[in-house]
Amino acid sequence: MGRLLGKKNLCALLLGIALCVPVYSYADESNSAAVRVPVQYEFGDYMTGVRDKIAKAWNPPDVLEEGHASVVFKLDKNGNVISAYIKESSGNRLYDESALNSVQNASPYAEFPENATREIITIQYSFDSSIVKTDHIKELVDLAERYTNNDNKRALSYIDTAIHEIEGDPAAYFLYARRHKLDKLMGNQQAAEFDLAECKRLKALYDKKRINKCKEALAQEETPFGYFTLANAYDLAGDYNNAIYNIDKAIGMTELNHAYKRYRAEILLRNKK
Repeated sequence: MGRLLGKKNLCALLLGIALCVPVYSYADESNSAAVRVPVQYEFGDYMTGVRDKIAKAWNPPDVLEEGHASVVFKLDKNGNVISAYIKESSGNRLYDESALNSVQNASPYAEFPENATREIITIQYSFDSSIVKTDHIKELVDLAERYTNNDNKRALSYIDTAIHEIEGDPAAYFLYARRHKLDKLMGNQQAAEFDLAECKRLKALYDKKRINKCKEALAQEETPFGYFTLANAYDLAGDYNNAIYNIDKAIGMTELNHAYKRYRAEILLRNKK
């Protein structure tokens, strides 16, 4: 398969007045009357370093359309990631995972500036991509989308070609989902059932690979974030019981577990649906 080149446009979402990141210690967060030194004076240069490290660590999925996601994460004064979670989902689990993983893979970040008054900072970071493909997959997917509902037979031919080019790659499961949709529109129920089964099979392979990778990392070192990452992998796979089990492990290992508790509540809601 030809390698897909990504033109990545990343920026920290600087929130609040004067587009400033709301990075306060937990003491500041619980006391709205606390004196707050403008963040940009303490962390302006620091955020440039954070952005550069994440940009190098981020690898969005190859066979994916344009996307946007944002991740909220906390750093301690030594530049270690305390917690991280998806704030705004791209609607694609692979894309969200790539954004979340890049924040962790870029760790540890630099130590806080000497003049910093905070022990912990919270950052909301935006991931935006426009994938420019050197092969024909992006073009084929776009053409299929253009002709869907107008000329489904032609749209199907483009998806068929894309599937042929990346046949056997678990990350290509979304192509089978697209072909499943086209098969149904054309009234080909047997083909639709085959493509749905293949989509699920490839997705299961991808999920298994992701879960095993997280388990291997935990075998090297047990950390709250490691259990959070494993919980997220199970969540993306739809295994909510194991997701809850592992997020509970993360919560039990640290007192700085506010984000983990929020994420646990989100998993519980999904498990009820």
